[in-house]
Amino acid sequence: MRKRKPALGSRTIAELLGISRNTVKKALKSDDVPTYDRQREINPDIVPFKEYICERLIIKRLRGSRVLKEIILKGYKGSKSAFYRYILEIKFETKRTFQPYETSPGEQAQFDWSPYTILIGDNLTTVYVYCCILGFSRYRIYDASTSQRQGSVFEAMENSFNEFGGVTLRVQTDNAKCFVENASKHNLKWNSRYLSFCGHYGIEPTRSLPRHPWSKGKVENPFSYLEEHFIKGNQFSSFEDFLQRLKTFQDEVE
Repeated sequence: MRKRKPALGSRTIAELLGISRNTVKKALKSDDVPTYDRQREINPDIVPFKEYICERLIIKRLRGSRVLKEIILKGYKGSKSAFYRYILEIKFETKRTFQPYETSPGEQAQFDWSPYTILIGDNLTTVYVYCCILGFSRYRIYDASTSQRQGSVFEAMENSFNEFGGVTLRVQTDNAKCFVENASKHNLKWNSRYLSFCGHYGIEPTRSLPRHPWSKGKVENPFSYLEEHFIKGNQFSSFEDFLQRLKTFQDEVE
């Protein structure tokens, strides 16, 4: 505007643009094109729940509406709009491009589990669904238990090996206590019983680093599909009925 009409004063330009006169003066003195960089501020009501929201959205891949209900139960007092603005920001920030990590046949399997609250008869019951998936073919085995103790975890892994008809060279897990005693990036210490278990089957244990969900994304994704297409809206007459129908679902999705 000043170049077109050198006689225009800073006050007039400010009035025409609807901005501060000081902003106009600063822009006129600068040789660079003026830009507006707004400092990102997180709603203080969101701050205590940041890590929880990221974990539920990015790692567990849950819907925003469900995460909102969960944090409200945990004491969130902020508005819905503040919550949804925040999740839009973190979804934008976490859009990265990764080169797919593929493995050869028999090289790697990934193992994980997730808790679900299901209706057995008239009672709400917590069950733990285990999944072991082959890195090459994506062939998966589901198993379930009412416990997530180390013995139950080992039993689910053994059942998977039996259904696969063998073992892979490596099994990728997370940093649960039944696998590692110290999850440090540089001071990893495997659980001694888990090492004995791996030695018995001749497999090499490997683990995903903390906050690296993409390193075992092959086994994370089936849980989202399981929840949407099997867990939600179903009722079971007994745990045995749940397990039998879980195996039927396993056969249908392969």
